[in-house]
Amino acid sequence: MQPSEIISKKKRGEEHSSEELAFILKSFLSGEFADFQMSAWLMAVCFKGMTLPEMVEWTQLMWKSGITFQRSNRSSFWVDKHSTGGVGDKPSLLLVPLVSAAAERLMGKGKVKLPMVSGRGLGHTGGTLDKLESVPGFSSKLTVESALKLLEQNGFFMMGQTEEIAPADRRIYALRDVTSTVDSLPLIVSSIMSKKLSENLDGIVFDVKVGRGAFMKTQSQASELARALVSVARANKIEATALLTRMDEPLGIAVGNFLEVEECWDFLNGKQEEGLKECITEMATEMLLLASQGKINRQTCLEACQEELSKTRSQDMFKLMFESQGGSWQEFQIARGKLPAFYTTLSVKAQQSGYVSSIDALEVGLLLNRIGGGRKKPSDKVDPRVGFRFLKKVGDPVSVGDVLVECIIKKEEHEEPIKEFFGKAIRITKEKLEAKAIILEKVL
Repeated sequence: MQPSEIISKKKRGEEHSSEELAFILKSFLSGEFADFQMSAWLMAVCFKGMTLPEMVEWTQLMWKSGITFQRSNRSSFWVDKHSTGGVGDKPSLLLVPLVSAAAERLMGKGKVKLPMVSGRGLGHTGGTLDKLESVPGFSSKLTVESALKLLEQNGFFMMGQTEEIAPADRRIYALRDVTSTVDSLPLIVSSIMSKKLSENLDGIVFDVKVGRGAFMKTQSQASELARALVSVARANKIEATALLTRMDEPLGIAVGNFLEVEECWDFLNGKQEEGLKECITEMATEMLLLASQGKINRQTCLEACQEELSKTRSQDMFKLMFESQGGSWQEFQIARGKLPAFYTTLSVKAQQSGYVSSIDALEVGLLLNRIGGGRKKPSDKVDPRVGFRFLKKVGDPVSVGDVLVECIIKKEEHEEPIKEFFGKAIRITKEKLEAKAIILEKVL
């Protein structure tokens, strides 16, 4: 096989054979298929797509370029959750303790386990690992061996992708990032699923974001991605469900790593913003449904989640999630009450009365990035303390002078441009708009 022939075949929109796909990846990893040739092939895939058999085969090849988490038996059900990324996207931090506690209530101790290989924020979207690492001492840099020990001991772990997990994905994503092929559906699916297959899962729930602050801007695009993810998961014998969730305004009240962990703790202590609550309970219910393997009905799973939201067991597991990986929850709690000297709080107030009709999630995410709370490139460092706390959400009534947003910023930041920004990003109208559902669609 010749690289030019392979590229030309996909450029014509033809389907690759298993042998051709294996040749592409093996040759790329060995250096025979050069970076510029792989870039050309990726662009051809971006324009011409892949069939489902191609996606399944390519995903398996990417997965098998690295290790697979070893399991001695299948006596427990391993379930994960993956989000396609958004602004204020914090559900993973809540799902670990909530699903663990509810599963123990319904199915017994050790019957459901949550291995979670998570990512970092890039661009306007946040990353679970960055949120976790805002707790002093927390380390997401686990070996596979230590992660499996935590899974056995606690029933969960939260780690980043290692050199051993789908290494082909790392190299290919670096090319996608610089060749504008990140948004290709089959390449998104293979990137996500190659890492999830490495976890040796039994089930997974996908949170496919759609809207202004998501990568998928329309529901039809998000539905197509959700169907592809579920199909590839099931082709690899993983039970899967996808939820399409609205991402036009930030999820919850906090945006920014430290503030989002703080919000999650407050959430488990009863301070629950309705949109986040709906998102969390639905995803947790779907994870429990998969784990029950048809033995427990949906209503029972939902009620177990709702009950655990107000129980100390979820709070204890939330703290354990950090402390078992070196995090000091005590230091985090101390830091909550005292803003470092070189930060300040800026209050953005309403200039008119009415109702909040929209909050532009994309622009909020980009602003957080600009003030240091996100990344423009993977090597950038993130400031965990900066962020925004929304005191008013879409549908809320406001009067002139009401505080809309509290901004935690460095003192060196100019306040007027930030106030001007929120004056445009938050829209207030005289009439209240009908509330929109967070969960838009479920794909089975």
